[in-house]
Amino acid sequence: MIKYIIFDFDGTIANTNDIIIESWQAAFMKFAGHTVPVEEIERTFGETVEDTIKTKLPDENWIDVRDFFRDYQKNECKAQISLFPGIREMLEELKAKGIKMATATSRTAKSYHNFMRELDLEKYFDVEITMDDVKTHKPAPESILVALAKMGAKPEETLMVGDTRFDIGCAYNAGVDSVIIHWSHAIGELNWEPTYVAESPADIIKIVEA
Repeated sequence: MIKYIIFDFDGTIANTNDIIIESWQAAFMKFAGHTVPVEEIERTFGETVEDTIKTKLPDENWIDVRDFFRDYQKNECKAQISLFPGIREMLEELKAKGIKMATATSRTAKSYHNFMRELDLEKYFDVEITMDDVKTHKPAPESILVALAKMGAKPEETLMVGDTRFDIGCAYNAGVDSVIIHWSHAIGELNWEPTYVAESPADIIKIVEA
């Protein structure tokens, strides 16, 4: 029986895909002199910013690129963030069912909490784990393990819901069932097999009720 759900944030709850893509393209243009295919950026979704920079722009000072990326996102793209259709209704129904919910994100605490306040989402979640709360990041299991400990949850009673291979790998390594969602962006190679597939937020309710 599912009693706990851990959600990824970017690309799962919040539609930040466009702002992330636009911010990366601006960074690539500034530091490399060109943009890259959107699919190449989408394959980095779920990574930390540091990992993406060190892989994609290895000759640049990663802190300079990071600061530019974050400043661009903050100053140029703020109005673009929104919830995916059906997310709030799903959260309301899960909360009404007594499901305890957490988030586990690779976003910084400051950025994450700013977005959560703007979207009026913090009331739904019992635990919130950001990149500042862990030393190792998805697909390492630490963010889920910390969330489980804070909620007092058992792995067998928990779902991890996310939009990337990093989320599914994190769930696999933490020993919890996973859901890959298809309402966000094209899903590439996952490396790990998800337990469930959800085409819409309403499917999460069906999985809980099954």
